[in-house]
Amino acid sequence: MRKILFALALATILLVATASLALANGGPHGGFTATTDACAGCHRAHTATGPRLLTVDPNTVCLSCHGAAGSGANTNVEDGIYLSTRDDAGGDYNHGAGNTPDNSALLAGPFAAAGTTSAHTYDGTSVGAWGDAANRGVQGATAMVMNCASCHDPHGNANYRILNTTINAVAVAVAQVDEGAAKDYDTEQWGTGQSAVCAACHGAYHRTAAGQGSTPDAGTYTHRVDMTWNDVSAGVTVGGNNPETVGYSAAAGDEVPLAETGVNDTVVCQTCHFPHGTTATMSALADDPIIGGTNDSALLRLDNRGVCQACHQKQ
Repeated sequence: MRKILFALALATILLVATASLALANGGPHGGFTATTDACAGCHRAHTATGPRLLTVDPNTVCLSCHGAAGSGANTNVEDGIYLSTRDDAGGDYNHGAGNTPDNSALLAGPFAAAGTTSAHTYDGTSVGAWGDAANRGVQGATAMVMNCASCHDPHGNANYRILNTTINAVAVAVAQVDEGAAKDYDTEQWGTGQSAVCAACHGAYHRTAAGQGSTPDAGTYTHRVDMTWNDVSAGVTVGGNNPETVGYSAAAGDEVPLAETGVNDTVVCQTCHFPHGTTATMSALADDPIIGGTNDSALLRLDNRGVCQACHQKQ
């Protein structure tokens, strides 16, 4: 009898601890009651048609809430916008009324908005990542199946935006920046370690040493990342909020964020690139196949090479 009581007590403690963990680290899909019906929203124990006992394929499950036609979450990742009109009563992960304006651009960009010119695949397609080898400009030989769960942990963890702790067999740790009182989805700030997310698949592009642009690496030169931006006098991020960059529109979602938690004005991969997708267009030299490939916007945040001008101010 003692063993039974101890087992029940332990199970109760673990249940409470798990629920607390999910709520504390930004995971939206946890903290349920002991007799919840919420599990059945995504899983079936014996009649699942998708892997991990999902009711359908992972992509469809995620987009049923987070898609353009979804209704369960304010974050519309297909169009790359925050829709407070879906639920601003303050659900598990909807952050409450007034914190993020309706139709604000999400920091990751759009997967499938009208005019999307470059995007990560998320529908289960197998692709080889560029730079997943020693050299940049070369696709990795190993194709990876890409869906939402390739980068995000739906049940929650300690990483920012529930990013997986392991991506492409690489450990990833990213500090939270949206867990404070404001909890804004359009805050121009990234958590420390954000570049590690990209580097997990595009490691050849992740170069952090000083002088990287002047020293050849595997036959080519590359822009350094994870370094402090030199001009920190204004104390603001580059882009729509910086008066020096007149012409860039914050309302249009073309901010170029630089700040990283604990490391002021740190340039990361996401300073120039959207993780999900972009509607930026390339013309003239920027559309030259020798430079980037015809009609390839390479997930860049601004048209042509506006991301260069945002920092280097040569106009």
